[in-house]
Amino acid sequence: MNKIDLDEIRATPIEEVAENLGIGIVRHMALCPFHNDKNPSLHFDLKKNRYKCFACGASGNVIDLVMRYNNMEFKEAINWIGNKEVNTAKDNAYEKKESREEAVDIEYLEVLMKNVCINEDAARFLFDERRIDSRVVEWCGLSSVSSDTPCWRWGKAFYDAPSLLIPYRDVDGKLLTVQGRYLGKEKKPRFKFPHGSQAGMYNKQVIATLKKGDELWITEGPSDCWAMMSAGRKAVAIPSATSLTTGDLRLLGDGLQKGVSLHMAPDNDRPGMELFKTLKRHFPDLQGHVLPDGVKDFGEMWKLKIEIG
Repeated sequence: MNKIDLDEIRATPIEEVAENLGIGIVRHMALCPFHNDKNPSLHFDLKKNRYKCFACGASGNVIDLVMRYNNMEFKEAINWIGNKEVNTAKDNAYEKKESREEAVDIEYLEVLMKNVCINEDAARFLFDERRIDSRVVEWCGLSSVSSDTPCWRWGKAFYDAPSLLIPYRDVDGKLLTVQGRYLGKEKKPRFKFPHGSQAGMYNKQVIATLKKGDELWITEGPSDCWAMMSAGRKAVAIPSATSLTTGDLRLLGDGLQKGVSLHMAPDNDRPGMELFKTLKRHFPDLQGHVLPDGVKDFGEMWKLKIEIG
């Protein structure tokens, strides 16, 4: 490959490359796949065409991103980007027909999630490490894979094994997408969403069960949500203020039964407080609860068997 071709590869818009990898982006920010990120720390600089994580320090250009995300060598990453460009340029009839929102293969994912399986790695993570109640696992429809698995019917392997499969559904229980949470020890992306995923708030289906006098707790990630539900509370999860959508705000406002109160125990960090402040502006009656010093989030609090007031 000559220098001109390599420069063209490096000039490929980095957010397009990230989305092709399955990284969900909101306002140039995303959950970093290179560490256990619950609040979007990965920033995309469109002018420099580079990425940088403000938490773990991962950074680089489009080639570096593909090499690290896909665990590829330099030449493999270049070919991967080049092939994606060719496929995009061809823009065949199938791609023209479907929009970004329609890109997720829901029918395939529905079949995948019907075959519920909690393998040894998932059981250790959920029950031994996180103390999650088995009834919560069943309610949320969690599953797992023990071999690399595609995210659509004609695709290559996408979910790395072993991975926990986390379905995101709307209020009526309709599947929106499935997030993969890698449980292995190799250097692979921890979290993955299929390309085109529009997930938003997690566990929306619990809203349909609320009645007057109930409490709805807002957490900052699925694992904290499972912990809160294991503690006997109804809960949803919003990863960060930047991932908050107008649809989520409507659900937490007009979508709730009268007499339902909102509660939140923000993570003991700046992003957690930013999310709480953002929600408080929209919902002045939101009740805040303070975690003990030294406890980073409710999931850790639940593991330590500390009760929240």
